[in-house]
Amino acid sequence: MNVNSADSVPIRVVVVDDETLFTKMLSFWLGKDPLLKVEGSAESGKKGWLLCLANPPDVALVDVDMDDGDGLTLADLLLDKLPGTRVILLTGRVDPMTAWRAAKAGVHGLLDKTIEPEMICSVIRIVAEGGEFTSAPFRKLRDEWLTKPDAFQNMLTRRELAVLLRLTEGQTDEEIAQNLDIAPETVSSHRKSIRKKLGVHDDRGLMAYAHKWGIHGTGTKESFFKLASRPARSNTKTRG
Repeated sequence: MNVNSADSVPIRVVVVDDETLFTKMLSFWLGKDPLLKVEGSAESGKKGWLLCLANPPDVALVDVDMDDGDGLTLADLLLDKLPGTRVILLTGRVDPMTAWRAAKAGVHGLLDKTIEPEMICSVIRIVAEGGEFTSAPFRKLRDEWLTKPDAFQNMLTRRELAVLLRLTEGQTDEEIAQNLDIAPETVSSHRKSIRKKLGVHDDRGLMAYAHKWGIHGTGTKESFFKLASRPARSNTKTRG
């Protein structure tokens, strides 16, 4: 898409975020840019999906944390079912887990919510043209944290990470077993394996590790584990 010509068609954008005030302010700001056209907004992942499905936008701005499920689940669905829509994640949660999950999903942009509105407009244009952009805090996490030998993706299997995520929600072994369709004894075995790999001796140690790396219960749906086990999409044109 050519966004440099005065005669170019505006980039069609939707905003999906459950914070109404933020959504309205962002939509108003984006609407001031003559190269952008806000097609609509939604306050949940489900409503965001229906909005995009009815009229696929050029770019979808999606919040990571929403009441009905995290935005990465929606992002994964958009990337799979609407390949013509480019996806930018916005989040106030800046942690290694979010950085890793966004990379696994293959989104085209990852921005923390402290970014200036003018920069969001620039990033939308970069992404609409086929580029990619990751804000500085997330680049730092990817370069410095996710390359460490003790990073969770280097230490734990997909199933162990699934168990740890549910432990952070306070689920019992029986609840985890039911949700993952495995035996409680298997959950106990995974728990012991996680402790051994991480060098901790109790659940307090597990929670401390999870807090350090941003491992939290958001997004513990099976769709996330399908995403987590899939090879990352190729990144061909990255800026920032």
